Amino acid sequence: MNIAKQAELETAIAEGKFTTLTLSSETSLEVPHGSRFVGIPGTKSPQNPGGIMVEVYWEPDESGSLCISGHSDEMPIPPHIQLSDPPNTKSAKNQEL
Repeated sequence: MNIAKQAELETAIAEGKFTTLTLSSETSLEVPHGSRFVGIPGTKSPQNPGGIMVEVYWEPDESGSLCISGHSDEMPIPPHIQLSDPPNTKSAKNQEL
């Protein structure tokens, strides 16, 4: 299964395929389809110089395609890890205005 997930992630990145992830804070991120760890844009601070990330949980849907089933709590990105921020970030709060 891990090989299939990695292959789907590589294909998604090459094809520019993204999936919307909505965080508990109502911020929506466009994440590469199948990505496991995602950096949250705009979260770098003196307390978290690398920023904040979440782990994204994926499961196959009825047709066998991966879909987001949830995500972890927000956590600091460890110093030895470099994650790129998702290309698009939207706040659901701002969209309602």
